[in-house]
Amino acid sequence: MVIKPAPKIRGKIKEELEKIWMPATGSSWLMERKRLKYVPAIIRSAYAYGEKEVEEVKKDPYVSYLMNKVKVIIRKCPDNIRVDPKTNGPGLKIFWPIEVLEVKEVDDELKMLLTKVFFSKDNLEDRMIAEEDIRRFGIPCQEKQMTSDQRIDHHIDSMNSFMKAWGEFFKKAYDIHKQYNVKMWFHIIGL
Repeated sequence: MVIKPAPKIRGKIKEELEKIWMPATGSSWLMERKRLKYVPAIIRSAYAYGEKEVEEVKKDPYVSYLMNKVKVIIRKCPDNIRVDPKTNGPGLKIFWPIEVLEVKEVDDELKMLLTKVFFSKDNLEDRMIAEEDIRRFGIPCQEKQMTSDQRIDHHIDSMNSFMKAWGEFFKKAYDIHKQYNVKMWFHIIGL
């Protein structure tokens, strides 16, 4: 996920915002397993690409709730890994305004992301979530030589760090917004 600042933004601020980004892979499902609803809805819907995906994600109750609270931008935009099959070109994408972070439910979840430890090595369900995450996305290089239990323990630490990093990503963006009074939108691009 990256931040798109308003046009004609000062160079220094634009450079600062370009340094702030988060990989979106796997984020929303981990958050949903810990009963977060609104932040994962933002991430999932920002990932939607093309008319069909955008229309489908707008049916999600959390996405539609947030869309009623803030003014999202839905427009055609190139994606460097995907092409809209209907047009063989840029597809529709959802851009979430920075003000979405001020919606009470989103703000509550962001506070949790910044302060709470979501996964415990002693919790069997959390260990199963870590195993599922490893199956979904593969074994990271630093975990290949570990035993299964060591790998799960290490992966739980990584998942907790990843959840906190999402909170820090949104907090940094919001702090810049408040400091410079700049408009910006969140969206997802390919690598």
